[in-house]
Amino acid sequence: MIIIEDKIKCCGCTACYNACPVKAIEMLEDNEGFLYPKVNVLKCIGCNICENVCPYNSEINKQFDLKECYVAYNKDEAERYTSSSGGMFVLLGKRIIDQGGVVFGAAYNKEFLVEHIYVENKKDLKKLIGSKYMQSKIGDMFPEVKKFLSMNRKVLFVGTTCQISGLKSYLKIDYENLICVDFICLGIPSPKIWKDYLNVYFKNEVISDVNFKDKIHGWNNFSLKVDTNKRTFYCTGKNTPFFVGYYKSLYSRPSCSTCYFKGDRRCSDITLSDCWGYANIAPEMMDNKGLSCVVCHSQKGVELFNEVKMNVNSKTMNFEDLIKYNSNYNQSVSMGEKRGDFWKDYEKLEKDKLFAKYCTPQIKLESNGIIRRILNKFKKIITGR
Repeated sequence: MIIIEDKIKCCGCTACYNACPVKAIEMLEDNEGFLYPKVNVLKCIGCNICENVCPYNSEINKQFDLKECYVAYNKDEAERYTSSSGGMFVLLGKRIIDQGGVVFGAAYNKEFLVEHIYVENKKDLKKLIGSKYMQSKIGDMFPEVKKFLSMNRKVLFVGTTCQISGLKSYLKIDYENLICVDFICLGIPSPKIWKDYLNVYFKNEVISDVNFKDKIHGWNNFSLKVDTNKRTFYCTGKNTPFFVGYYKSLYSRPSCSTCYFKGDRRCSDITLSDCWGYANIAPEMMDNKGLSCVVCHSQKGVELFNEVKMNVNSKTMNFEDLIKYNSNYNQSVSMGEKRGDFWKDYEKLEKDKLFAKYCTPQIKLESNGIIRRILNKFKKIITGR
């Protein structure tokens, strides 16, 4: 019977929940808004399937030896703009659907929280496009994946590295018609905090759309965009309280601080990421509209990328450069110094005061900037010097 005693060793992948033959496991939210398995001991039959399927105990998490790396972007300007980086996911998804396949990925629900769904037509792919900075709810999607695989339909599953490890542990078989795509992440923020953020900053507004990485100010200076019945809100990520707290690692899932699935345990067919380090890797491709790194780990991944290459501008790159400029491929982001204080104050403070205390953007005082000149002038008035 699976019992979570150390939250650092549970990524919330739902492999245990979906594998239980008697449905004795629920995924319950903790005080931080993350889901963890809870066993109903009255239903449990002691088969230990839940423990054996846990990706922390599984041998499935072995990285492929192949690492073909590319810098790339989608030639379709509209698809590229609406994507988080270079617009590669939508091309992969369209190709799978053209082959009669199914695409699984993260989408917003009516509350603009995130859950995994599947789509079978190109029109619905737009629901899955774009980064969504919170942990998605997998629910019953693993059995759905297995159902389509058993029907010999191709399946593209896109998720975090740990979710893919959970899926493969659940399936046990390396299906030839399954292609998994993950991405390089800094950790998965709490859906609870995202909901609090919306309630504080968009109170009494009806939200119609959210884009975490809008490119109105360019790809490398992305903005959070929120459409409501009253306005269209834009704010660059570094100046958005939700992102400020995220970058301080105040509310990512505890397991993200020592991610077990990075590096040599990454078992996706393709890894996508932003191409940071573009000035040294591919300066000629940089137009601030979005640029991706694509790492193909398996022959299946290579074949799928080759099938969409006609719609891509790309060049090969060294895997060492990916690691150099995006170290989070291998490395985790430690828990923030103030994380414990944040959660102690969570129950005590009104949420607007909580965000103000911990998530206020820092204003850089440049030596020749207007703010510095104003402060220096004010100092002279006060001190007489």
